[in-house]
Amino acid sequence: MRRSDYYEARGLDRITGLSDGVFAFSLTLLSMELIVPQLSGSGTSLLFQDLLDEYSRFVVFLLTFIITGAYWSLHHRIFRFIRGYDGILMRLNLFSLFFIILMPFITKLINQYGDTRVAVIVAAAGYAAPGLLLGFTWHYASTGHRFIDPAIPAGFVRLTTLKNYISPSVFLISIPVAFIGPKYALLFWLLLFPL
Repeated sequence: MRRSDYYEARGLDRITGLSDGVFAFSLTLLSMELIVPQLSGSGTSLLFQDLLDEYSRFVVFLLTFIITGAYWSLHHRIFRFIRGYDGILMRLNLFSLFFIILMPFITKLINQYGDTRVAVIVAAAGYAAPGLLLGFTWHYASTGHRFIDPAIPAGFVRLTTLKNYISPSVFLISIPVAFIGPKYALLFWLLLFPL
């Protein structure tokens, strides 16, 4: 590859800086889905009951926070090894950030319509997309050691590639499960934790 075809690591700090900002913004916006109950009367028991009624919102918030955090960790891990970039790698990263910024929308969708097939399918695709794009980013950067250190062993590259696709695969496999029942697909997502 000619030197004019790619950029050296000097600009990587701008890519990772923008990425960290997008992840931080998305993680912060997730909390907007948590609602403080409005009490019509007074009493601790009413507040406690209303807070218990909000548990499903908190569970979805926690799930999305963990997924987004895991993708941030993946982004951090792969960019630790990337030493240069070109326009293709920049676009792959930007497309993955597009789906990260959609995480609050996906959270709201599941909170409001988590019992419907369409909402679960859209959410599963939305949860899978940034992971797939980060996987493509690593695959592109590591193929032929294009933008990673040539000393990195091929076995490490293959293992990292495989690990990048585990989470997106769980979400994609849950899409046909949603046709059996949306709740089954939501339960299928729990496979993320042991994997």
